[in-house]
This record gives sequence, C-alpha cells and structure tokens, in this order.
Amino acid sequence: MNNTKHGYQIVASPVRAGEAAQRFEVRPGDCGRNPGWDDCANDRERSEVTVREVIQPGTVRWVAYSIYLPDDFYSSPRVTTSLGQIHQRGGPSCSAGGLPSFPPLLQIDAKGNRVQACLHVLTGPADNVRDVCRDLPLTSVAAMRGRWTDVMIHLDARERGVLEIYLNEARKARSQDFIRFVPQDYYVKYGSYRSFVSRHGGPMPTQVAVYDEVRLGPDRSSVELSGDRPVD
Repeated sequence: MNNTKHGYQIVASPVRAGEAAQRFEVRPGDCGRNPGWDDCANDRERSEVTVREVIQPGTVRWVAYSIYLPDDFYSSPRVTTSLGQIHQRGGPSCSAGGLPSFPPLLQIDAKGNRVQACLHVLTGPADNVRDVCRDLPLTSVAAMRGRWTDVMIHLDARERGVLEIYLNEARKARSQDFIRFVPQDYYVKYGSYRSFVSRHGGPMPTQVAVYDEVRLGPDRSSVELSGDRPVD
C-alpha cells in the first residue's frame, strides 16, 4: 500500500547480515488502496510487505526478523506505529474509532518511547467483535535507535494459543489463552504502519525502518541468528 519510490528500497547499508536489507519509509500522506481496503479513507499511512508463506491454525511456528531504527527515528506520543504484525485472513471484523477494522492477531507497536506488543483478544460475534489489546511491554524506542534489534516470535496456534516474544535472544513477553476465533490462516507483515494519524494533531513526521533476516520456521533453531553475528 505504498507505491512511491521512497516507500520500499533494497539497500546495501545498514545490513544485519549478508549484503542487502529492506528499507521502508513513510512520509505524511503515504496512504494507498487496493480492492479490499483504502488507507487514505481510514486515517492510515504505511509502507509494508506481506510474507507469502502463511501460518496454518493449529500449528506451531517461529517468526524472526531484525529491525534497525535510525538515530533520528521519531515516535509520536499519540499515534501508534506498528513495526511488525501477525495478521489473520478470514478472521472476524469490527469497527474502531468509527472506521472499519479487521483486527490482526499481534502487532509490535511504538508509541512515544514505549515499544510493546498488542495481542488482540477478540470476543463476541464474528461480524462485530470486541477487540481488547493485551499489552505486553517489550523495550523502549530509545533502546532501539541506532542499532539492530533481533526479534523472535514463537506462536503456538493450537487450542487457545501460546505466544512468546524475544528481543536479542532474551524473552521479553509470554502470554496464553487468547485464541477465540479460528481464521483461514495467519500471515506476517512488516514495515511501517501507522493508524489514526489525525490524532497526531498535524502531519506525521517521516519515519524510516530497515529490516533484514526475515525468517519463518518450525522451531527456534530454524530462525535464530547464530552467535557469530553479534548485535552492535
């Protein structure tokens, strides 16, 4: 949902490993649309990509990526910027802030100096669910600026669900008993996505995030970066 030249680029620096990484940039007014959704009409701005490989309900999967926030990365105290999501296809719907909403399962969000996971716990009828964010504190924006942060997510989508989130190999959050609806499948999105941008009180500043080493696998060892690649 961002077809600008600056929205998505392959870059040679900074990189976490190898020779290239993915750079996402969102400027004020960077909204797009497709046949099923319109960011511009729903107070959103973004530059994101979707991983083609899906996660089937009733399975166990690990998701990993490394993210670099520049030294000047700005995080609004009133607008949430999502830096990675596990979404769901064929899941329930509702409204949020008077606008249509199709809640994901998980978002890793920056707001002000806080970085936390929003684990969406959905209850009620599938066409008008009640969406309650189970907030899981992770780190601060200040701690992520100017360095690579390795993120690992362990999703056990069997029965009611178990979730673990690791930053730089340390477990920062664990939760369970959150799956109430079984979607068609889950899928991973990453980049920069900011919602209800009008709450900022003016145009949102430009935000840049760089991603590298995006991986999905059946266990931790299949996605974890090896110890010979230190985070600096």
